[in-house]
Amino acid sequence: MKTDVLIVGAGPTGLMLANQLVRRGVKVTIVDRNPGPSVQSKALGVQARTLEIYAYLGIAEQAVTLGRRASGASIWIKGRRAARVPLGDIGADMSPYPYLLILGQDENEKLLGEALRAQGVSVLWNTRLVDLVHLPDGVRAKLDQENETTIEITARWVAGCDGAHSTVRSACNIAFTGAPYQHVFYVADTRATGSMAPGELNVYLWQGGFHLFFPMRGNDHWRVVGIVPAAQRSRDQLVFGDIAPFIRTEVNAADNVAGLAFQSCTWFSTYHVHHRRAERFRDRRCFLLGDAAHIHSPVGAQGMNTGLQDAYNLAWKLALVVTGQADEALLDSYETERIPVADRLLRTTDRAFTFLISPHWLARFFRMQVFQKVIAFAMRYARTRMLAFRTISQIGIRYANSPLSRMLAHIPKGAPAAGDRFPWLHLKFSSAGPAEDLFRKLDDTRFTLLLFGQALPGAGLPDGSSRLMSAYSIPDDPTNDRALAAARILKPSFYLLRPDGHIGLAGSALDGTALSSYFNDRVKIRTGSTGRDHWNEMAPNLRQ
Repeated sequence: MKTDVLIVGAGPTGLMLANQLVRRGVKVTIVDRNPGPSVQSKALGVQARTLEIYAYLGIAEQAVTLGRRASGASIWIKGRRAARVPLGDIGADMSPYPYLLILGQDENEKLLGEALRAQGVSVLWNTRLVDLVHLPDGVRAKLDQENETTIEITARWVAGCDGAHSTVRSACNIAFTGAPYQHVFYVADTRATGSMAPGELNVYLWQGGFHLFFPMRGNDHWRVVGIVPAAQRSRDQLVFGDIAPFIRTEVNAADNVAGLAFQSCTWFSTYHVHHRRAERFRDRRCFLLGDAAHIHSPVGAQGMNTGLQDAYNLAWKLALVVTGQADEALLDSYETERIPVADRLLRTTDRAFTFLISPHWLARFFRMQVFQKVIAFAMRYARTRMLAFRTISQIGIRYANSPLSRMLAHIPKGAPAAGDRFPWLHLKFSSAGPAEDLFRKLDDTRFTLLLFGQALPGAGLPDGSSRLMSAYSIPDDPTNDRALAAARILKPSFYLLRPDGHIGLAGSALDGTALSSYFNDRVKIRTGSTGRDHWNEMAPNLRQ
């Protein structure tokens, strides 16, 4: 067997990568050691940036229908509600999905799996990677299946999306540096009644940790996540009944609240949390994504979403290379862009988690007496809410230092810059037409050139650019002027958006030579490439 890309691991990250590659014309094979999709889930939060990507796959509205929007967060201490942080549409005017969606990882996998099957690709379950051999122009992989059948598959590229215990990472001898936390987490799928504010994330803080109640679809359906009490961490075969009394004691600490009662628990699991990062995200023709590349505490609901963005970042670059349109040097930017994101995430989640569980008396005092008041006060202000949403939703991720980011003109503070995700705007694309959602106009399989205050030149664009990008000259119009002023976009200006929506090149008056240079020198586009026939040129080497 041979394939363009072998994807090892069919969790959210692997399924996202497969979907993005297939819709760009890349042949993929996706395998997973498990017997089928997940039926249980530790990840729960779906961020706005993930939903924006889902929209291009046609599954965003399904996700919203299946999930629950978090309208707020209630913080409880010793059984009393100490503060409420309103969430609702906290990111209004910043994203089409201005909220945190609560939807289990299993449901996300189901949606992504259905989207992949609709494109004619199915996961090979019960298929385990056992060996990798690097070849000059590819990788030979040995796979064992449940019926003791061994498959050898030759791939041009391999993507390790196989989790914290990644076989791909081990086969490439990539170090996974970091350490585990001493604490043990639990997750339980329950039916429960009590003081919980309906439709909200309920945070119950106690001296040694927290219990989080996530509202799920259905009446009295709560996914409960928290830290196992120290006295029970060493117990074997811990069951929900062992810690339920402790949860009730903490939640029911005040006499004037409705007593917490669990009617049922359909699933319970405990797990250790690590904070680790792979030393590098690539070894020759193998890449690491998601938990195979970085793992951290679940604070902030960032893990699954970060893996999905890893896949979205790599997919468009890998597709250009596989289809022969770009040189392999383009793929170096995956690691350059995503390692800093992982490092920032590890730092921030580690600090937040350490604060939440620190036994030091000062940290405990601040956590139990001050923290909730500070948060509630700060979130009254629009600027604080905006900064919080940009950070947590992941729309604020920037690749300013990437080789794919270049500014040709000075811009005012706060204006979109190279490396930023281009802002969500409603613009009139013709003077007589209505204002339209820019994100719905974008084709995320191509680059997009947006021109403001200038016309699209009849000549002077790079040869072959029409197959790489769409171009729009946004007309002068009061509606557009208001939108551009709010985003601090000057006229004249132009922005070249990468397929993933981040700004690659920006300047004032469009310079065709600079555009050609960007495509050739930065993106490494192969001038005059014929595309897919590159596979046939290198296939003999793969069959060695």
